[in-house]
Amino acid sequence: MTTPNLQIASALSVQINGEPVQTFSATLANLLAERGYDATQAVACAVNRNFVARTLWAQQVLQPGDAIEVVSPVVGG
Repeated sequence: MTTPNLQIASALSVQINGEPVQTFSATLANLLAERGYDATQAVACAVNRNFVARTLWAQQVLQPGDAIEVVSPVVGG
């Protein structure tokens, strides 16, 4: 009898807007959803200072230590 090879997911340590975060999300899109960002709103993202187009969020794989910046417009002055 063989045992299936099960992979246990481990949390990634990343930073979002300078704050340390632990996540089980594998992609930028999943991380944003996990953190409560509304992808239908005006939001821009960069990973390690490189802009990531919204169309690529689901393909942007996160790595331990990534620095993610999430920017949304602020109304008023």
